[in-house]
Amino acid sequence: MISEEPGSERCLVLRLRASRSKARDAAVAEGLALLRGLRARRASGGPIAEIGGVAWLNVDSRDLDGALSRLQQLGYTAAVDLVTPLGADPAGPRSMVTRWRGRRLALVRIYEDTDEELRSYAPDRRSFLLECADGVTRRIVGYRGGAGVLEHRALPVEDARLLVNLVSCEGGGQFLDPFAGAGSVIIEARARGFTTTSLDADRALRFGLAELSSHHVVGDASVLPFADHSFDALATEPPYHSSALDLVRTSVREAARVIRRGARVAFLVSSKQAAPIREAAERAGLSLELEAPIDRKGTEVSCFCWASP
Repeated sequence: MISEEPGSERCLVLRLRASRSKARDAAVAEGLALLRGLRARRASGGPIAEIGGVAWLNVDSRDLDGALSRLQQLGYTAAVDLVTPLGADPAGPRSMVTRWRGRRLALVRIYEDTDEELRSYAPDRRSFLLECADGVTRRIVGYRGGAGVLEHRALPVEDARLLVNLVSCEGGGQFLDPFAGAGSVIIEARARGFTTTSLDADRALRFGLAELSSHHVVGDASVLPFADHSFDALATEPPYHSSALDLVRTSVREAARVIRRGARVAFLVSSKQAAPIREAAERAGLSLELEAPIDRKGTEVSCFCWASP
């Protein structure tokens, strides 16, 4: 029941993007990660469940202002509505009236990021400095990554934001992407206030990543050239090909080594890699916080988030 008494909870309705409308667990985990430290929790149900593609969070009314200021640049959620009893708050033009549990309620829009706004950051709309096969470095518009079995295409913005939001910490800090590719995760980490380090084994990417990141290294994710406990957050999308499995498993162990105590690691992997990756993280001492299967337009992936003890 929604109440305005001090210490009561307010319900937030997450309206998922059409492209990720079934990834409810990931969307809720992303929202809770951004509200970490506040009194927020997953709600089992809420208004407009019949339309699909929605999820709900409950936030203590004392933390509502702080929660609203944090829910920006969401990846899997396109809009957030605040459930408000009619007459409690001004409904305004950006609201709709609905009924839930016998009560008439207003859903007041408090955040919205249109698909077109999201698309403006997409890899096929931005440029990337690439060393081409003839040895000449050119600014390529719409570069979407290499076609090799140990490479991956440029990550969609919604997935890059999800990964960064899952590991975000207050005040930013040092961030690492050890499979940086065309830099989608680095761009989102920088937008979250992190000082970013990118790493990729492909030398052809070094100029583009150096332009995007605070610091770039050409290197091997299975032997990271960084000291223990150097980073406050790590998020990445490694190659999906089966031949990359040993590399990815070893990179999980290395990720556990280079992040600080209490920091978080997020990997977006092929669902076929999920079981051995889960086992590798457990052996490395990481504590599982999220494992969410996602159907990304026919590509089945799994999103993991772990915490370092």
